[in-house]
Amino acid sequence: MFSDRRLKTDIRKVGETNDGVPIYTFRFKGSPVTQMGVMAQDVEKRQPCAVIDRGPYKRVRYDRLR
Repeated sequence: MFSDRRLKTDIRKVGETNDGVPIYTFRFKGSPVTQMGVMAQDVEKRQPCAVIDRGPYKRVRYDRLR
């Protein structure tokens, strides 16, 4: 699943991880379903090895998050 901020709407910060990465609720554009997670752009600042590019959009490798 993509984690790129540009694909999301109704973004609201609800907390942060132990190492300070913000956690948000959001909806993917065009979807009525609210989800929770991180933004690839935030993760990339602290843990660039946990973010990969898939075409024009970024994706978080959750298995690489600390």
